[in-house]
Amino acid sequence: MKKAIFAVLWCLCAVMPVAAQTLAPEGMALIPTGKFWMGRVYGYDLFSVDVVARDRYDDVPANHVYLDAFYMDKYEVTNADYAKFLEATHGKAPWHWPEGQIPAGEAKFPVYNVNWYEAGDYCKWAGKRLPTEAEWEKALRGGVDRETFAWGDDKFDNSEPQMLPVGPDPKHNPKPVPAAIGRNGAMNVGSFPPLGYGLYDMVGSVTEWTSDWYDADYYRFMPKVNPKGSDTGKYRSVRGSNWANTAGGSSASEKVRSYFRNFADPDARMITIGFRCAKSQ
Repeated sequence: MKKAIFAVLWCLCAVMPVAAQTLAPEGMALIPTGKFWMGRVYGYDLFSVDVVARDRYDDVPANHVYLDAFYMDKYEVTNADYAKFLEATHGKAPWHWPEGQIPAGEAKFPVYNVNWYEAGDYCKWAGKRLPTEAEWEKALRGGVDRETFAWGDDKFDNSEPQMLPVGPDPKHNPKPVPAAIGRNGAMNVGSFPPLGYGLYDMVGSVTEWTSDWYDADYYRFMPKVNPKGSDTGKYRSVRGSNWANTAGGSSASEKVRSYFRNFADPDARMITIGFRCAKSQ
């Protein structure tokens, strides 16, 4: 009997460390430790052959980056989430909320019109932090390396002028692209299927703040282990396409690619920028 009890206890002790590693906090997904390819891995691709004039090539060279495991919010922070933060901290509501209240029917919309500092304050209040740019891209890719689109290159329909299929389309897009491109506004979080690590709406609803300072040349000298962006800068990096990026044409196609980078003034409050939080394991 004693031997049986000892065996059970030994099994439980052996399993507990593994369970602790894989059990993510509520509402978050575990992004596993390891390497991934960050940035544009090809000089051109068959979807646009780089015919779009660009004022910068900030997504090259690609880097094989190692990241420690971390957690990422499955959903963008919603208006309802942010309202709880404001109530607890007596903060100021986004300017578009009528009389400081969530607009009718928008409780599950991602919060926007919050600047970088306000986003960081929310994450800190929630016991989290803003993700680094590297963490954001790895989370978006969902374990699928070196592909142009987060939902997989084989799910991208380029046979007709409409280059960005939106929503369920059994004929051309049997696996719905998780993007709200061309919808003229944000939408309830979780409206489209999740990406590889179980994260929602990383493309198409709102662009998201990261913790990094933006540097167009950063990829040329970035650390290959847990990069955190430049030490100083003028703008903060933002990632992910948003609803204001119109559908159709290679210009819009560029913005929904996994490696696409952008930036914003940390003081900016915009209708197209929201955020989600991360947490170290």
